[in-house]
Amino acid sequence: MRRIILALMIPATCLSIHAETTGRISGKVLNKEGKPIPGSKITLKRTDRAWTKELTADKSGSFLQVGLEPKDYLMTVTAEGYVPYTESVKIPLGDLLIKNITLLTPAEARAQPAVPGAAQPVPEDPGAALDAEGRDAFNLAIPLYNEGKYGEALPHVEKAYKILTEAKDKLKDEQAKEDLLPELLKIERVLGLCIAQAGIKKEEAEPYLLKALERNPKDERVVIGLIETSKAKGDKAAEQKYNTQLETLQGPNPDVIYNRGVEAFNAGKSKEAKAHWLKALEVAPTYGEAHFMLAMVEFGDNNLKGTKHHLLKYLEVAPTGKNAATAKEMLKDPSLKNVK
Repeated sequence: MRRIILALMIPATCLSIHAETTGRISGKVLNKEGKPIPGSKITLKRTDRAWTKELTADKSGSFLQVGLEPKDYLMTVTAEGYVPYTESVKIPLGDLLIKNITLLTPAEARAQPAVPGAAQPVPEDPGAALDAEGRDAFNLAIPLYNEGKYGEALPHVEKAYKILTEAKDKLKDEQAKEDLLPELLKIERVLGLCIAQAGIKKEEAEPYLLKALERNPKDERVVIGLIETSKAKGDKAAEQKYNTQLETLQGPNPDVIYNRGVEAFNAGKSKEAKAHWLKALEVAPTYGEAHFMLAMVEFGDNNLKGTKHHLLKYLEVAPTGKNAATAKEMLKDPSLKNVK
């Protein structure tokens, strides 16, 4: 069965110059007429522990894997339009195992008489193809998601979630269904995060994110996603709750505190705004914009000494900040220039 690829690349293992302690497997995947089936998938699954390796046949139908531990494996071969094939194989120590596989179409498999003792194609599972298709869609989303391209990742994640939800209901292989469930939960979380960041209706992410938060109350990314859904809904109480939860997980966030000050200032609550900006500076003393806004409040209160102090501090910590030119012009005014 296909597995979700990891978001991080793992460096290739260096080949040893000492005695060989591994084995190899090679072969071809062909149809009944002996023609290659390029792109067919060969999955090797250890029978003694959770380890899986997936290979893809080249244009000649060939595949090769080196560096395998000499253990027992379950080999499954799949291709679109063909019945999956499974066989138990043992990788030899320091040698090559050659396995040429013939895949049959469903009609050919039904007409094929069973040979006692021979490996047989596994019965066609209506959920297997959906399982593979959904995982492929999610694998396309992973690099985009990791780069923060949530809008580009979203359609792939939506497709993966829809198809794999259907696969879960149709899979006959109980082990495959069990393996799929935790992957589906991961995809559900990513779906919620992508909708929260880039969806047209961000509030639609909330059910997915709430379930993810229930599974892991310390998931900071999920809490940030819920802050976005709360904003989209205009639910100030929920936004405050999740901001508080995020602050508990991360510690005080100067950006959040500063924005609370801006909201208070815009609402005409200068005293409250000032308290927020002073708190932001306690958390992050070099937060330049807090100094600039405090200068504006002090100027409005005709506190010229306080105005000059915060303008100078702003230029000290943010000499090229967006308000640097304004701060310099204000300091040239005689009313401030002469303040000690």
